[in-house]
Amino acid sequence: MGVDQRQYLRVNHQQEIQLETASRLKLVARSENISTGGIGITCDQVTAQAIMPAGYRVTPDPSLHLSVRLMLGDSMLAATCSIQNSYRLAENSYSFNLKFMALEQASLQVLDGFMKTQKNDG
Repeated sequence: MGVDQRQYLRVNHQQEIQLETASRLKLVARSENISTGGIGITCDQVTAQAIMPAGYRVTPDPSLHLSVRLMLGDSMLAATCSIQNSYRLAENSYSFNLKFMALEQASLQVLDGFMKTQKNDG
């Protein structure tokens, strides 16, 4: 059995973020961490049910997509993400791991610059 390693460097990044479902429902969640591969978020039960209305499954099939917008430094990152997994943290707290599916060139540059800054500061 091999040792599990993360594919991407993950850094703590806690702030309010904007989400939008495929049905154009706008939601607010909180980012917990970010990497060049995706973002970890937390939210309340109402938001979690809006994200995954069919219920809470470890790996949704077919994958559900969300649009995500958040500030990294002074710049806005906008991305389309797929939900990789979700789990309940507490009575009214849920966690989702999102994978970046599509980043515009400007957002990719914002993310790359942010991650380089974090790596150099750490």
